[in-house]
Amino acid sequence: MPELIAFEEGLPHKVSETICVKCGYRSVDVRPVGVPLKRLECGGCHLQGFIVETGETVGFGDEELRGR
Repeated sequence: MPELIAFEEGLPHKVSETICVKCGYRSVDVRPVGVPLKRLECGGCHLQGFIVETGETVGFGDEELRGR
């Protein structure tokens, strides 16, 4: 089972739209900076190692986040 990584508020993190190349499941992921995509588990097929970023901008209201 994949390890859950807890991170504190204020810790640098990255927000991006991702897709699983195995099953096609798309999601918006939030993860600490430095966590490789290969460690993320797909919410659809629950496998690790198949997640890639789509390159789409994730927007929240007036703020646009571009992979920060």
